Amino acid sequence: MRLPWVDWFEFERLELIGIDEIALKKGHSNYVVIITTRLSDGQLKVLAVLPNREKETVKNFLRRIPSRLKRTIHTVCTDMWTAYINAVKEVLGEAVVVVDRYHVAKKYRDCADKLRKQEMKRLKSELSAEQYDTIKGSMWPFRKNKAELKPSETELLDRLFQFAPSLKLAYDFREALTAIFEKNLTKSQAIDVDLAT
Repeated sequence: MRLPWVDWFEFERLELIGIDEIALKKGHSNYVVIITTRLSDGQLKVLAVLPNREKETVKNFLRRIPSRLKRTIHTVCTDMWTAYINAVKEVLGEAVVVVDRYHVAKKYRDCADKLRKQEMKRLKSELSAEQYDTIKGSMWPFRKNKAELKPSETELLDRLFQFAPSLKLAYDFREALTAIFEKNLTKSQAIDVDLAT
């Protein structure tokens, strides 16, 4: 397989690279991998588009990075695909792998939504039809960030949370986690954030 040609002389440093894929056809396993870097002026530069997301393909590309540039890579941002993480560890052992914000947020948001589904099922069996009708339509407001809620949606969620306090807790924790991403924190500062406040 022929890998894309890169003019490595164009770069003095790489520092941060990103690895992510896009599906060429939605719903199919036909992926290409996009390798990017962020330049010192903040501009994003595509280094390569790889033909698949196999570990060996990613490793082969990473191996082709000149040693002088490999030494400058301190962080690789990727999703949770094990092939990417392992390729980075095997070729760029010193680089720190950081899972991108989107995939981390998706995981904790999915957990909150799973709890919402369980609670709605429980409430449907426990509440009267009239009571349950007062909390119907809460899915989309529950998935929204608090700052984006309309007053009517806030009222709907307040009613829901009266019947399911665990959902209020999950919603508040989700909001607190999202707020961490909005702050410019070091890793140790983020770890010390009190989610209960």
